[in-house]
Amino acid sequence: MPKIIPELRERFLLSAKQRLLRDHDLTIRQIAQDCETAVGTVYNYFPSKESLLAAVMMEDWRTCLNRMLTKASAEDTALEALHRTTDALSWFSSRYAPIWRNYASEKDSMDALTLRHQKIIGEIAGVVQATLVRFDIPGDMDLSEVLS
Repeated sequence: MPKIIPELRERFLLSAKQRLLRDHDLTIRQIAQDCETAVGTVYNYFPSKESLLAAVMMEDWRTCLNRMLTKASAEDTALEALHRTTDALSWFSSRYAPIWRNYASEKDSMDALTLRHQKIIGEIAGVVQATLVRFDIPGDMDLSEVLS
């Protein structure tokens, strides 16, 4: 069993994020080279390029979700709270749009991201639902999901 070093995983994620945002693409070989490790070492942490890509994006998704929650809860009207939610979503979407376009034709890459899609929709719906409840706007979770 390989020894897992948390700091190395973070280095892999940082290298991958830098490459993705700069080049809109990455290879495991590049990440290994950036971190001065063997290719197999990267595979000890991430079983595929797609899982590394998803891990990078999900890290930024958590930042986006936090922004949605924080910004929406600070607004005085439901409309402004929903605007702040969409602002955070726009940040995330624009950041990763070139990467999605780059990987859209690769079924395996998109499958790794599609698996998380329902979870993400549910999290957005949770933020929207909290806004609706906070401002006493009637509606059930279906409305939140539709808005999401």
